[in-house]
Amino acid sequence: MEGLELSAAFALPPNSKSYCGKPSFRKAFAAYLREKNGKTRASLERSLKRFTAHYAYLQLIAGSNGCRPFDTRVAEALWVGNSLLEKVPKEKIAALIAMEFSGKGKLPVKTARALAASLPGGFVPHHSFHVLYLHTITGVIEPSVKNADSCRISWGNVRAVSKGIATLQSQRLERKNGKLALVPCTKTAKLECAGIGLAAGIAKGDTVACHWGFATMKLSRAQAARLEKYTRMNLKAANSMKSTRS
Repeated sequence: MEGLELSAAFALPPNSKSYCGKPSFRKAFAAYLREKNGKTRASLERSLKRFTAHYAYLQLIAGSNGCRPFDTRVAEALWVGNSLLEKVPKEKIAALIAMEFSGKGKLPVKTARALAASLPGGFVPHHSFHVLYLHTITGVIEPSVKNADSCRISWGNVRAVSKGIATLQSQRLERKNGKLALVPCTKTAKLECAGIGLAAGIAKGDTVACHWGFATMKLSRAQAARLEKYTRMNLKAANSMKSTRS
């Protein structure tokens, strides 16, 4: 899956819930999947650039690695995880919070500056960082462990597929003894979101990534390992703080 489509696939579930982006994004994504030409690509790019946090992270990772925001490796770094994340210095992540995530419709300036100043070491700009440290910049999602678990990108091995729903051996985020932990569990994931199939053709034994209850893409063994690696890296950083905000 190339970068633009990968970005759109992970953007679709929260967009379908009106958490981020504009409703027109869904139409632009569907048109791109049907035609995949220059016109539909340009339209989808414009739509994705309106996802404030999503696009800001892509720019951050790209800028630190000499890439373009929708390069495949950049999109994969944000949503799945790869070594590009490790080339983004803590100072740039802090600057992103203070400068890009504050102001009208986002975090109050004072709050953003405080979060930037208190940013602990160990975090990388994987999507799990946003989930575990910032939670939301617009206030549309109530900070809670349950919502953090839905928003983070989980991974799961497909045990069965029936009527557009996959049953997965996966994990859930829980608080144990004041710390956040990933606990093995069985969960289900829908294979179609807003009329768009994101994980078509998956079968028993496959591994998929999930976002807000939807299977967003099939993962290779290496991708699944990286997703777990960077999620746990950020979980460790979050647990190093005196308290978590979830």
